[in-house]
Amino acid sequence: MAVPQSITENAMSRPSAQSNTVDSTFEAKASLTPELVIALCGPIGSPLHETASQIGNALNEFGYKTVQIRLSDLIKMNAEAVNVEVGNETRYSQIETLIRAGDELRRHHKNDVLAKMAIAKISGDRRKAHGEFSDAAQEAMLLPNQQIQSHRICHVIDSIKNSDELKLLRLVYGEALFAVGVFSPLEIRKRNMVGASGGLTKDDIEKLIDTDSGEEFSHGQSVRDTFPQCDFFLRIDESIVGPTEGAAIGQLVEKLRRLFHLVFKTAVISPTPEENAMYAAASAARNSACMSRQVGAAVTSATGELLATGWNDVPSSGGGLYGKPSLHLVSDSAKGDHRCYALPGSKCHNDLEKRTIATKIIEALVGNSVIPSDKQAEALETILKDSRVKDLIEFSRAVHAEMHAILGASRVAGERVLGGKIYVTTYPCHSCARHIVAAGISEVYYIEPYRKSLATRLHSDALTEDIANSKLVRLIQFDGVAPRRFIALFDAGSRKSKEGVLELQSKGVAAPSTYVSLRAIPRLEEVVLAEMSLTPLRLPELNSVGGTNDQDSASSAT
Repeated sequence: MAVPQSITENAMSRPSAQSNTVDSTFEAKASLTPELVIALCGPIGSPLHETASQIGNALNEFGYKTVQIRLSDLIKMNAEAVNVEVGNETRYSQIETLIRAGDELRRHHKNDVLAKMAIAKISGDRRKAHGEFSDAAQEAMLLPNQQIQSHRICHVIDSIKNSDELKLLRLVYGEALFAVGVFSPLEIRKRNMVGASGGLTKDDIEKLIDTDSGEEFSHGQSVRDTFPQCDFFLRIDESIVGPTEGAAIGQLVEKLRRLFHLVFKTAVISPTPEENAMYAAASAARNSACMSRQVGAAVTSATGELLATGWNDVPSSGGGLYGKPSLHLVSDSAKGDHRCYALPGSKCHNDLEKRTIATKIIEALVGNSVIPSDKQAEALETILKDSRVKDLIEFSRAVHAEMHAILGASRVAGERVLGGKIYVTTYPCHSCARHIVAAGISEVYYIEPYRKSLATRLHSDALTEDIANSKLVRLIQFDGVAPRRFIALFDAGSRKSKEGVLELQSKGVAAPSTYVSLRAIPRLEEVVLAEMSLTPLRLPELNSVGGTNDQDSASSAT
């Protein structure tokens, strides 16, 4: 493959400490950037702003400067461009109009427009602090005062609310991006909103929580869809207002310190039992051939020993699920594969049954002259889209992951299941919830919320999301390293010197274990900047070199 002429000419025109040849290995290693981008995501009322501030304090120990990018400020800056006036009559009107302005910005300029503004800010700050990056061969060797390794800066984006925002940030920054999910239990979040905002009624808070959780259009806020895709989860179980503020900040500091020790490999840290079990559950989910979603579960004893894993898939005669050897009686080769994807038409049976039910309802209404026959097709689609019929899960052929894991644990561990815990990638449905209770499980840990679940409504006598209530089976949001970054963050390599002594880098010089080249990032940022230059939107101001943006945010709701 021929080397581009511009590269060879550039290399030969510059002096070199060794020769005029390009050392590609050296160049590749020298281009690895220590820059970090942290995107916060969390439901309204969670301590997002406090987390952003504490990230700055924690990274200061590693010789980093942090810059906060508050998306609510960018929304407020551009609200007029989408004909939305940010209210100031009440606290509720201010937050509600900011949410509406954010929705309109996404509708007019694509779902990831706020992420593009943040990218423009990051790119501009780098140019202002370190100059243009020319991407020339031997640049790292020729510019000792502007070496890439000196770019110890972290931009904290507070906060993303749409999954397309996260997707774009990952495409541009790769593993240098850490999405951090910040979460507090519902009652704590309500208390935070009352104490921090003031002027919000109970009804105001309920409306904002519902809107923030998931609006029914692609350009809206959808924390429930975005939050599960994070790399690290921070659960803060105390309120950030009132007498428990110190305890809440203490939790934040401790958990962030652990995260950055993992990122920089500056301490010996092992996974928690919860992280191990959730990673096992996520790994098990990859076995599933279900067309709807892949769900995984892991059951542990009360002391944390892994008893069994499970995933959602169609049961097979002889025991177990298709895709794995039968427990007895029938060989896999003899029975073939009869999961939905392998059958003629490759259709989901649950969807087929829901459509059948909706059709029967419409036919009855037409037959009794409740609705005209010419509205039959429209009525059918309305029921399937806007009624509880669309949430039915009873007609799936698959055994759910929780049930598969409990069955496996009961076979191999018997009564050791009693008082045990189950880790599920998705909040359990109401069908699984009753079996979890009956199995004697004491705690359920989950990552992804599940809107269809009626678990706590149908079994309020047995299930609770109040983590302080140890009398019932507790449903607890997972906390710690997400399965998607488990291997990378806990893979430490060798930690000892040639003399056999523990050897860890000091915080001030340690490089993050992200291994992202700065040769790619500016080019991708340029594409974003080119697109943004064609819009009438205002872009954020650039910071001084390595500065910290402490400007007040309009609201954590957007």
